[in-house]
Amino acid sequence: MSPRLLIMKSADASPSCETPAVTPSQLSKAVQTNTSVTSAGGSSSSNEGFLEKLVKEEPEDGDYFCGETSSCLVHLTIVDQQTEGFHEQPLKEEDTNENEYLYCEHCRSFFINKCEIHGPALFLPDTPIPMGVSDRARQTLPPGLEVQKSGIPDAGLGVFNKGDTVPLGAHFGPYQGDLVDREEALASSYSWVIFKSRHFEKYIDAKRVTHANWMRYVNCAHNNEETNLVAFQYQGEIFYRCCRPIKPRQELLVWYEDKYAKDLGVTFNSIWDKKCSVRGNVKTLNF
Repeated sequence: MSPRLLIMKSADASPSCETPAVTPSQLSKAVQTNTSVTSAGGSSSSNEGFLEKLVKEEPEDGDYFCGETSSCLVHLTIVDQQTEGFHEQPLKEEDTNENEYLYCEHCRSFFINKCEIHGPALFLPDTPIPMGVSDRARQTLPPGLEVQKSGIPDAGLGVFNKGDTVPLGAHFGPYQGDLVDREEALASSYSWVIFKSRHFEKYIDAKRVTHANWMRYVNCAHNNEETNLVAFQYQGEIFYRCCRPIKPRQELLVWYEDKYAKDLGVTFNSIWDKKCSVRGNVKTLNF
């Protein structure tokens, strides 16, 4: 008997895999702060004329594998768009930013913790395998998924669904591998970049199968139409979200969330081009 994936019944949804960015109105619903700001013109209790930006900064701890955590400090930066002055105010740990949002594919809106209509997000966990085990990456496959030759010419191996249909909105991850420097990440076709702050990024490389998980084998899609997974950043790690139901015998093919790519700019451009060109999918990105 073949392995079977957990099935969640869901409502029909649009087949598009494009995810809008978090809007200011959605952000204000999830994070409510009362701020008093002093600009060059004096004191004001209103946020009018100011741009709010949540920034999560993490110190550079020693090397650790993706999935481990480090201490962090969260700030709210409020920028006066006319004077370009700013005031930075620490936030409480329970406050959040865009890195804490998940996206509901059914009602097509962002949420924190759980969707008000469809409840908590569905995460399909890896098979737990200790780090350092031979061929660990393949062994971490969730039940119902299988690594075999990709249907994409010259792409090598790929991941296929051999169980029941993977439901819309299901999540896989986090992507696992070694933390590396920028030069090593740019040279690898198994790397992702993770935004930490305007002046700090971290890079995860799944080149070593003994320290990676099965997500390293998922190939890039040729275009939005054949995409069934979307890569995005959540709580400082990379996850894949099902933007279309994945039927039995279908190959898992990933694209990226626009907001994630735009935050990273040219660094992501280089890494994505490397990831796709090596696996037979040459793409041009327009930011």
